[in-house]
Amino acid sequence: MRLATCITKITTKHGWLAALALALLLLPSITQASLTIGVFAYRDANAVAQEFASVADAVRSAFPEREVELKTLSLEQLEAAIEAGSLDFVLTNPLHFLTIRHQYDVSGALATLSRPYAGHRLNALGGVIVTRSDRVATQQLENLEGVVIGIPGKRFLGGYLTQAYEIYQRGFRPENFAVYRELGSHDAVIQALLDKEIDAGFVRTGTLELWQQEGKAGIEQIKVLNAQQHTYFPLAHSTRLYPEWSFAALPRVSEEDKRTVSRALLNMLPDAPLGFVAPMDYLRLEETARALQVPPYHPGSAPLLLRLQRELGSWLWVFTVLLSGLIVSLLLLGVLYWRGRQHLVKIKQQRQALNHILWGTAAGTWEWNVQTGETRFNERWAEMVGYRLAELQPTTIDTWMTFCHPDDLARSNAALQDHFEGRLDSYSIEARMRHRDGHWIWVHDRGRIVQRDDAGEPLWMAGTHTDITSRKEAEVEAFEVTEQLKKLATLLPGTIYQYHLAPSGHACFPYASSGIEAIYGVTAEEAARDVTRIFNVIHPDDREAVAESIRQSAATLTIWHASYRVNHPDGQLLWIDGIATPERLRDGGTMWHGYLRDITAAHLLQKERDAYRESLEKSNQELEHFAYAASHDLRQPLRMVTSYAQLLQRHLGDTLDDDGRTMLHYMSDGAKRMDAMLLSLLEYSRVGRKGQPMQAMSLKTSLEEALHFLKPSIVESQAQVTVTGHWPYVVASPDEMTRLFQNLIGNALKYRATDHPVAIDIAVTELSDPACWKISVCDNGIGIAPEQIERLFKVFQRLHTREKYEGTGVGLAVCRKIIERYDGRIWIESEGEGKGSCCIFTLPIRNAAQGAD
Repeated sequence: MRLATCITKITTKHGWLAALALALLLLPSITQASLTIGVFAYRDANAVAQEFASVADAVRSAFPEREVELKTLSLEQLEAAIEAGSLDFVLTNPLHFLTIRHQYDVSGALATLSRPYAGHRLNALGGVIVTRSDRVATQQLENLEGVVIGIPGKRFLGGYLTQAYEIYQRGFRPENFAVYRELGSHDAVIQALLDKEIDAGFVRTGTLELWQQEGKAGIEQIKVLNAQQHTYFPLAHSTRLYPEWSFAALPRVSEEDKRTVSRALLNMLPDAPLGFVAPMDYLRLEETARALQVPPYHPGSAPLLLRLQRELGSWLWVFTVLLSGLIVSLLLLGVLYWRGRQHLVKIKQQRQALNHILWGTAAGTWEWNVQTGETRFNERWAEMVGYRLAELQPTTIDTWMTFCHPDDLARSNAALQDHFEGRLDSYSIEARMRHRDGHWIWVHDRGRIVQRDDAGEPLWMAGTHTDITSRKEAEVEAFEVTEQLKKLATLLPGTIYQYHLAPSGHACFPYASSGIEAIYGVTAEEAARDVTRIFNVIHPDDREAVAESIRQSAATLTIWHASYRVNHPDGQLLWIDGIATPERLRDGGTMWHGYLRDITAAHLLQKERDAYRESLEKSNQELEHFAYAASHDLRQPLRMVTSYAQLLQRHLGDTLDDDGRTMLHYMSDGAKRMDAMLLSLLEYSRVGRKGQPMQAMSLKTSLEEALHFLKPSIVESQAQVTVTGHWPYVVASPDEMTRLFQNLIGNALKYRATDHPVAIDIAVTELSDPACWKISVCDNGIGIAPEQIERLFKVFQRLHTREKYEGTGVGLAVCRKIIERYDGRIWIESEGEGKGSCCIFTLPIRNAAQGAD
């Protein structure tokens, strides 16, 4: 390689004959010289050197007598090395191969690279478009428009140009599609994407798989956009496929060496880390390069010129200058004439374009000679006031003053004076002009000085009139609507407001209705400046909680809601309730739109209700305790009455007449009924007070236990009991649930019809609104008259005589108390007597436990 460089230098200094002589003398040495292979460092140079080491080994095996060196270089370094004559072979991406082939007479491809992967030999490459998986909104290529995209470099085929062609195919200009950040290598692009320094990245096929094989962290956070599928190409890719890298020789390599290297590459072992196939067709690549206008098909590229420069050196510029001078001399007069004509055409076109623009904007134009009063208007200026321009001729500054509203002339003159004296860069006012029909129109009159005289005084002004009547009318309408809303806001109790919290921490009420004074004792104007006085009147015990709730709402953009006390300046202690919806502003601040109201009266009423409820609860507890104690203690005297009645009956025996026996029977029977009623009352009072504590339990287990207790009655009545549904687990007292089912099923057995078999259906269903379990116990018994249903759940209420049906009238009252303890409902449905009935109750699903039967 060093010998070749020496020959090149001698050629430059002493001519071709000296170089030829030296080459002949050194030919034996040259044939034994080293061979240098330049490889494109598309990744880290060390990693690339390790990846392509087997290529150098294959060339060494073909030239055992020569030293073979492998250099990993960037694209720019490769071109510099080729220019310096320090390389013999080049292995680079196919587009770069086409470029250097046009510029440096590199040979055609000796072989095309083939990479092994997952049992395949891949001799094609493409591009991959990647982004982070957490970018949920980015699902397709079009979503990347305008974002920051990391690329290895704009000359990388798999790292930029293949993706750029996909963008071009979608109708976008690749160079303007996004903000590209060149990072030097494919690995740097992936790392920058994982570090969230870029929004997306372009890399070549195989990069993701290499990262995965090398065990690098974070690859699972990457997703591929515009994914493509090819049967024989298993690597992830987002673009069309192109031939793999090309292995080519520089002109200095002999034909024999080229053939030897080509054979060595094509005969690499199948299990080698890399391989080569015969040169592939690069037509598809050329089509892409031409479409994107990149080298070697860039409009500005001139490979022929570069070759001529290398061959002729400085003489090329001499010939170019002479030829250019001759051409310029021959065409000078024609060019000057043509340019003059073109200049006139251009001026005409510009005037036409200006007229079209003015027509499209519907703007009237004016020019005014400040010193003479001469004016020039266009047709649109006259149309605004209902005239044709010819009807206003001759026009002067007085024409404008005639149409302008007198109140606006003074403002116009003041604005002109400010512009003349340099206080304003331009003249601009909104003024009224009298229309021909008698009404007033609004125009935006704006202009500026376009020429001054030698003394620096204004000479000519030019400007436009734009009809803004519609906007002005809309502003008036909007103002009226705003005023109406403000009036309505004053009628509302409390205040409607906007609360602004700036990034700096400053807070204020940009808008608040007049009711804010009744809330905080400050006016809307004072609240618009600062909130210090408002926070000072908030009760000290509530102040920090209110501030924290505002900070939390700003951080999470959730609805703000708070109730707090205010020490009103007039001496009252108020309870205030507020609610507002936050909105994030562009500057990072937060604006709440909300409503504040005085709830002092409601708060006091609630306190009274709470005290009353506590009193009722206390009374209920005392009544329950009294009922329990009374029913328990009364049973002892009743037992004595019953015992002595039995003693009297045994003692008197046959001495009693019929009336005496009847009276003793009534006394004994009454005592027994009283005892049964006391037992029922005890059972009623024990609901929620005695028994097992609440626990997660199977509702079906309680049902089965109740059926077990009632089995003798079921057998006696020959009842058919059917249980259906998906029975849940609930949090309840097991013995209360068993008592509930026992009472309901026992009623169905007790009040059965005698003319047909007894059928009892027990079912459970899940309801969604409200979320609860619905349990029904239905029978085909004697039924209930609809007007009597309301009496059933009251204590000691019976619909039938004791002689016909036993009982105390407490069972359903106990059931209701059990169900209401769990926030459920219970009711009875019946179509009437003889048509059966259904007792239905609900249990909220919030009381349900995990699992079901």
